[in-house]
Amino acid sequence: MNEEVPTRVVLYSALSGSGRPVAEFIWNPEAGVSLHVIDPQIGSLAQDFYDQGVPLDRECRSVGRDESETFMRTLLEPRQMTYYLFVDESDRDSTTMDD
Repeated sequence: MNEEVPTRVVLYSALSGSGRPVAEFIWNPEAGVSLHVIDPQIGSLAQDFYDQGVPLDRECRSVGRDESETFMRTLLEPRQMTYYLFVDESDRDSTTMDD
């Protein structure tokens, strides 16, 4: 694959009526994928994906976080979820901006 790898994917929940972040996945080449769960009860889906892999339906398998680049892309694959949404919130300009 030649597309950019998402470096930050946020899981939003609409269970409480309004979309709010419940977890975020962070990727960098040195450390791999990490997970920060904001709401442990509602963010359990993120923890399950982190621990057990993300379903990749077109290949009939789950992608583990050890396949970090594919894992991050797979989080953004369209899936049938009513109350959850994964959003790419990567800062694509961070390499060109001065801190």
